[in-house]
Amino acid sequence: MTMSYKEPAPLRPAPLLIGLASLGLIVRALREILWTTLVFAGLLGGISMLLSVALPRIQERFMRRQFIPPGLQQFRDALFGMDTRGAGVADVAFSLAWSHPIVIALLAAHAIVVCTRVLAGEVERGTADVLLALPVSRARLLISETIAWALSACLLFAGMVLGTWLGVQRLDPALHPSWPKLFTILPNLMLVYFVIGLVALCASMSTDRKVRAVLTAVIITIVSIVINFLYTLDPSLEFTKQIAFLSLLDYYRPLRVMLSGEWPWRDMLILASACVALWIASLVVLRRRDVATT
Repeated sequence: MTMSYKEPAPLRPAPLLIGLASLGLIVRALREILWTTLVFAGLLGGISMLLSVALPRIQERFMRRQFIPPGLQQFRDALFGMDTRGAGVADVAFSLAWSHPIVIALLAAHAIVVCTRVLAGEVERGTADVLLALPVSRARLLISETIAWALSACLLFAGMVLGTWLGVQRLDPALHPSWPKLFTILPNLMLVYFVIGLVALCASMSTDRKVRAVLTAVIITIVSIVINFLYTLDPSLEFTKQIAFLSLLDYYRPLRVMLSGEWPWRDMLILASACVALWIASLVVLRRRDVATT
């Protein structure tokens, strides 16, 4: 009996594409942003825990004295965009904890740092030609990077929620927040975060220098947030109320949700629409621009 020998077929790598994204690019992006995300998640969790412990106790002392310093009252009203004098201790305290300037700043910083990696960061490092030479379309590249960023955002907000939960454990049960209402606020806050990140992404697609992209995103974010305070802090700035729709915080009113328990569908729809428009703009710029690293 004659035995024939057949050469084994060469090994081929398993397909890396999942739908419209590339698993390889997602893993690559996650590897680059993992430690950054862990650091920000730890900072955000720690700040959230401290705010969750301190703010309810401070608010409770104010309620006992039945006096809130006018400056603090004005700041709170400006931050929430409404009169806060009739709200409960936990409602005010945890609404402030999840809209505190430090929390917003950390969220914005993470979004900007992550989203300016591609394309400006790659061009600046001289690795854009290698990245764009991969057998992957630019649309697939952007989708993969977006998925990796969204996964990192889940880790970031998990740190924030965990920090809040740990802080709540140190409070009197009477000062505990309504968790269903907090989780109603969370998607709204996440959309604010994604809008900031997509502004940074769009800026990153339009320039060859990461510093320019970061500065552009920071300036736009600061201006957008400051608009929300101007017309409530000084009557002479009443004219800024006409451009209040440009402020991100105009679509993020946590205290209103804590008091009513209703989903802010209108605000979330506006923010989601802004996210879609900014992502599409980023894709159009990425597909049309010529990239030179030398």
